[in-house]
Amino acid sequence: MTPGPARVLFVAAVLVLVSGVAAWFVIRRPAAGAPAKPPAPDAHAPMWTDAEKKAVDEAVASAAAGTPKLKLRPAVDADATDTDEHRDLDAVYGDYHPFMTRGDLDGDGRLDFVQAFVETGRSGAWFHVGVFFARPGGGFEKPVWVERSISLADGDVTVERSLVIVTPDLGSEAARRWRWEPGEKVFVDPDAEPRPAGKADEDAPEETPEQKPRARI
Repeated sequence: MTPGPARVLFVAAVLVLVSGVAAWFVIRRPAAGAPAKPPAPDAHAPMWTDAEKKAVDEAVASAAAGTPKLKLRPAVDADATDTDEHRDLDAVYGDYHPFMTRGDLDGDGRLDFVQAFVETGRSGAWFHVGVFFARPGGGFEKPVWVERSISLADGDVTVERSLVIVTPDLGSEAARRWRWEPGEKVFVDPDAEPRPAGKADEDAPEETPEQKPRARI
């Protein structure tokens, strides 16, 4: 028996609907082996304030304009190795960022922040740790470099009261502590022998200070 016009139209409509749904799934489904979506370039953007982001961007631009040119980018959570220590801290704090932290490091009542940077264009991941002091009228000063060209992927940076604590490897719990010395305008080891006064180059220390490891506090 020949189907009526209404039945033919109904079947045709169903076929069109099924074809459309199938095409939608084909378009939405990624191809096998397709690369994952790359991380956002400003992975700290939700955490940074506008003033902090501006200070970080200016530090990157200033380093690139230096001589010799130094290409830096801010270190993000993805630069940390996937270790039990990092996972444990993330579980404890919930919003753990191993390479950025805040604190009043010069005792003026304003929050400063510590940011680690990764040097690009070299084999391996070398980190530079800078402190951005808050200005009285808003914004931040250019960074004072606490440590240069160190291995930090297995560690983090933290602030304990007025101390910057750099832990290269969370698994070993060995850390270096730094206190701001306003007279010298540098960060010093609070447990080291007294040193003669003198202003160091805030922009580009020539080498990473070699200090004996301190226990993480």
